[in-house]
Amino acid sequence: MAMETGDLQNEAHHHAMPHHHHEIHFFLDGEPHETHRHELTPNEIITEFGHKDPATHYLVRIEGHRHISYQGKGDEPIKLHNDERFQMVSTGPTPVS
Repeated sequence: MAMETGDLQNEAHHHAMPHHHHEIHFFLDGEPHETHRHELTPNEIITEFGHKDPATHYLVRIEGHRHISYQGKGDEPIKLHNDERFQMVSTGPTPVS
């Protein structure tokens, strides 16, 4: 017997996913990154892409001359858009050289 309509839709959706959801390209501390996820929290960006500890860093989105801080908002999802720019800011003491 043939697959039912719901099964066909699930099968088609499963195979189409990598092509259907385009990659989002963004910059973190000037370095290019990409993801298939359209929402990430600041803490996820810091740990997964910046390889830092969210306990000692927070995220800032840079829009031209405007800086939007996510300090204290590490678990709030951000809708990602292509070519967005983020910077990690350390909350720890600045090392003396």
